[in-house]
Amino acid sequence: MGADIHGFVECRATYGTLDEDKARWHAAIDLDLLYGGRSYDAFGCLFGVRNHAGFRPLAGDRGIPADVSSRTRQAYQEWDPDGHSPSWISWAELATVDWDEVPPGCGGW
Repeated sequence: MGADIHGFVECRATYGTLDEDKARWHAAIDLDLLYGGRSYDAFGCLFGVRNHAGFRPLAGDRGIPADVSSRTRQAYQEWDPDGHSPSWISWAELATVDWDEVPPGCGGW
């Protein structure tokens, strides 16, 4: 049995106001449109799921954010029971990743 990553890229929109309290998250694009396949190394590196290489997960087991968009929350509920191990990661975190780092379980590919 395989494992897939399901989810959305979300954007936070204030719609003409700079008031952070009024900003809301909106599902901008489904990951299925950006990601065509399975990569257990990516799953392990990002979220600690199927982490056969022994990566230190960047965003493991964070759960669903309280302020997630209604579209993402609805999709998560529809994936049940396949929607396990929910998590999230910010663009700022992804921008700081050393994509050349060798995972401990690979012994220096």
